[in-house]
Amino acid sequence: MVFVLVLAGGGGWLWTSGLLGSKAPGANAQTTGARQSVAVTVANAVRESAPVRFEAIGAVEPLVTVTIRARVASRVEQVKFEDGAEVKEGDVLFVLDSREIDAQILQAQATLTKDKSQLEKAMRDVERYSGLAARNAVSQVQVDDSKTTADMQKATVQQDEANLQALQVQRSYYEIKAPVSGRAGIAQARPGAVIRVDDTLATIRQIKPIYIAFGVPERYLSDVRTNMAQATVQFRLQGSGTVVSGGKVAALDNTIDIQTGTLMVRAIFPNADERLWPGTLGDVTVTLRMEPNVVTVPAEAIQSGQSGTFVFTVDNNTARVKPVTVERTVDGKAVVSVGLSGGEVVVTQGQLALRNGSRVDIKAETKAPSAGS
Repeated sequence: MVFVLVLAGGGGWLWTSGLLGSKAPGANAQTTGARQSVAVTVANAVRESAPVRFEAIGAVEPLVTVTIRARVASRVEQVKFEDGAEVKEGDVLFVLDSREIDAQILQAQATLTKDKSQLEKAMRDVERYSGLAARNAVSQVQVDDSKTTADMQKATVQQDEANLQALQVQRSYYEIKAPVSGRAGIAQARPGAVIRVDDTLATIRQIKPIYIAFGVPERYLSDVRTNMAQATVQFRLQGSGTVVSGGKVAALDNTIDIQTGTLMVRAIFPNADERLWPGTLGDVTVTLRMEPNVVTVPAEAIQSGQSGTFVFTVDNNTARVKPVTVERTVDGKAVVSVGLSGGEVVVTQGQLALRNGSRVDIKAETKAPSAGS
């Protein structure tokens, strides 16, 4: 009985293992065939024009920032702008108590008028003594003394005029005007407040137009300098997806940061609608130029290995490894500078199951996006 049970169990194991029966060889053949043919998606390597473009993180900066400070100690009489309002150059922002300086100006004007009258008298004396000296009625010493007195009085008048001018300059400090056009911040002083010299009263930032500052990789320095005039800049605000176009490269820094290997660049935007606000961060896209007649493939066709980057090309349903050099990736396409000449069929999906010489089954062809402009 034991022998019969062992014999029956061994036969069942041979049957389930495929060593007995007629279905196992067919199943193995199907498995072998599946391993030899890999389903892939492909696309064509094409020659076309592709933009030379790079991206960076940028920050919005005002074109001009001016801090309004008090130049005299006084009391604030009026604040003539709303917090955050747009102001124009020459607009009065603060009016200070100027009664004391006004009195000093009146006193200086009175002194100037008195000294001018004395100067006129001295000039008449010079004229009179000169006539008398011609008739030998007075001595030459009296004539010279009268001229000296007139010269001294003339100097006194000039001093009075200088004092009056200095007071008038100080008087202008009591009516504080906007030195530039822009957006005012929050006023730091209110009517009735007593301010001291050098106290901060407000800040004005010019934001129309406005700057965006960003770092350019060192390898793009030559291209940026050469194509600075025609380069275009776009800015995508972080968190909102809003894209602002119309930027131009305005200024390059005079040195490269040795720690980051980047050059600080400023782009200028008109910002007529004030969508760009100082301090905002976002993604900067700079298009330097269009490079004609380059080979491009979908970016997903590029693979990385121990020997560098490569693609799988397909010829007669056979995959071949092709080493390539990728110059850049733009708009979902990789620009290949070495390895492809255009027209090759490359694998875009299914590479993980491929080896050099693998048989492939093309399921679909990828429509690559446009390289843009």
